Amino acid sequence: MSTPTLLLFAHQARSYASMIREYVDRLGVTLVILSSKPRDPRDLEQLAAVGAARLWQVDDEYLNESHLETVLAQARDEGFGIVAALATFEGYRLLMAHTNVLLGAIDGDPSALRVCMDKLLCRGRLSEAGLSRARATVLDAATLPVLQASGRPLFVKPRRGAGSFACFRLDETVTPQRLQALREQMQSDKAFRAIFAGQFDFIVEDYVRGDEYSFEVLAAGGESHVIGVHAKYLDDSSGTTLEMGNSLPAPRLTDAQQLAGERFIDQCLAALQLRDGCYHIETRYDAAAEHWDIIEINARMGGALINQSVGVFTNGLSMLELWVKTLCVERDHLLTWRARLAALRESVRRRDGTLEYGTVFFSRYGERNRTLEVLSIDGLTPQPDVVEMPVRPQTRLPDSERGIFILNALWKVPIREIAEQLHALSAMLDEQLVIRYSDAAATADDTTTQEKS
Repeated sequence: MSTPTLLLFAHQARSYASMIREYVDRLGVTLVILSSKPRDPRDLEQLAAVGAARLWQVDDEYLNESHLETVLAQARDEGFGIVAALATFEGYRLLMAHTNVLLGAIDGDPSALRVCMDKLLCRGRLSEAGLSRARATVLDAATLPVLQASGRPLFVKPRRGAGSFACFRLDETVTPQRLQALREQMQSDKAFRAIFAGQFDFIVEDYVRGDEYSFEVLAAGGESHVIGVHAKYLDDSSGTTLEMGNSLPAPRLTDAQQLAGERFIDQCLAALQLRDGCYHIETRYDAAAEHWDIIEINARMGGALINQSVGVFTNGLSMLELWVKTLCVERDHLLTWRARLAALRESVRRRDGTLEYGTVFFSRYGERNRTLEVLSIDGLTPQPDVVEMPVRPQTRLPDSERGIFILNALWKVPIREIAEQLHALSAMLDEQLVIRYSDAAATADDTTTQEKS
């Protein structure tokens, strides 16, 4: 008899494998991993240390469908009954969906996901359905002068996205040469190139006004379940728009506004025919106009500490664990599991008065094309409850305009204190966090962060 097994696609030996191993162990499911070629051998060592039942590594920088047949056959011959595939890296999301079709697992439809992940097609579909007031078009040398002369407030972004790369307002500084330089960055970025799926176009769309929020969503059987809504605190002084801070729940949203947001998300996923899957949906809310609109829909869980933040908010179930459970649940238990998801909706918990703790977390970014020497949180008071430092000391950071995370730090906070702690913790972090680079003379600017959330 074969062993129920989850197949994880790891990008260059980097993934959430240790977390996923813990989650599948609780379910009585075995973990096997297929990884692309690591850029750093230490990453493969760490991945192997997770102790998956089987680890395959291919000698290519990116996974694709050509790697599947052999791995699935070997898994079957070795007694692994693969029930589903999972990819947390956005560049493998369509590969995950394709694999789940082959396996008969429940997941988003690949054709619907393809539309969702193409920001031009997604905006067009939502506009046709009356769910977005923004219009989008391809930005190139021919359309650029016309759009610059239009007088419309417009926003530039890649047609496929990664890490807040090249997201900025359209102004007179945007030239064909600048766009070409950005395309070259996209094509040469070895870590993130796969996310663009060979599509290096830029689009421009109407600037969406309002406060920014992200909805953390699990869709199952055509019903969407908003587990939490993060408020976003942004900075665009670096040439691209970066998330500097988040809070869950969002202190500015009333119960009625949050519920209206959930219903808006229901409509958007239905219009895009996204019946199943995990989604990190970026939105803006214009309180004066009482209007929700979409920034973009990511067919994955959110990055930074979104996953762990949801875990605090739900009293123990992170976004990734909820996604793993949704993929691996036996069909006989589907209705019971969907009822559990329904009970975890933020709107339901707001209505029932069961919310107690939320989170405040901050992200800090490295300076492009510099070598990180020291990153120290020793002086932070209070210390974060969760911290991630994804860049090792002596690493030279990519020469890219995408946001390069060097620190994510989260604090668990009573909900009534979130607004106050947002300001206090941000100020403390900017004062006490130490960042130093080895390839430039140390100055005052080198030893503290300069971003403000």
